[in-house]
Amino acid sequence: MRSLRLAAATVACLSAVALLSACDPEGTDTGDSAASGAPTAVPSAPAAAKTPAAKTPAASEAAATPGKAGRLPAGVWVDPKAVPLNAALHWSAPGPAKVLGEQGKLQIETLCHTRRDEYHAEVAMVETASLGGASGDWKADETIASYGSGADSSGVIQTTYALMGVFAQGVKDCAETAPGAEVTVIGEDADHLFADVTLPQADGSTVVVHEFLVSNRGSIAELTLRADLPAGARPKTAWTAPTDRQALSDALGKPACTAFKDCV
Repeated sequence: MRSLRLAAATVACLSAVALLSACDPEGTDTGDSAASGAPTAVPSAPAAAKTPAAKTPAASEAAATPGKAGRLPAGVWVDPKAVPLNAALHWSAPGPAKVLGEQGKLQIETLCHTRRDEYHAEVAMVETASLGGASGDWKADETIASYGSGADSSGVIQTTYALMGVFAQGVKDCAETAPGAEVTVIGEDADHLFADVTLPQADGSTVVVHEFLVSNRGSIAELTLRADLPAGARPKTAWTAPTDRQALSDALGKPACTAFKDCV
């Protein structure tokens, strides 16, 4: 009886071995094949992760020019009929606009050698445009610095308000940053600064500037009327100050908020 049991066990073992050999004749393990398939997908994950990083520099360059928030809308510029001396000099509509980039400066900053603090060093959009002029007479330029619409962001309005304070202080401090300069503030409030600035140059000539700064929501408009004069000379056209400062403030401030659709 014991011999029969041993024989039956032997037959069972041999059957099991034969079955395993038939399923995997080369001695490979199907479990190992599945595991080796899983790592195949692993290299593809890092490759996908690197794709955005590879595009980052190009995206940054695109953002840097013309601006983090894009170009200024076409309707932001002042109506030339509202600019002082238009009756005599017949200013043209501002344009074509020149993109100055995030670190672009106002005209008065360049003339007064003003340096902003790091917090206000960059503005999303800064563009400038000429309204015309002639040698020995007045030239008019408008420069707009904008963070975009303030309709959905109080931070944009607060930052613009702070930048306006920086610009205004820079004008008033011009005599310190540009030796020999003289500054006369004509009118000032939280949203505007009108000033006359005279800047003697090293060659004996003089730059005379009538500066108008107006802030509205997320944008600041600078209107500069400038005459570059040889020693002792005067502009061909006598200066006539604007009689209605509020009208000029509106003419400079409202186009931007209208274009950005955030006027209140």
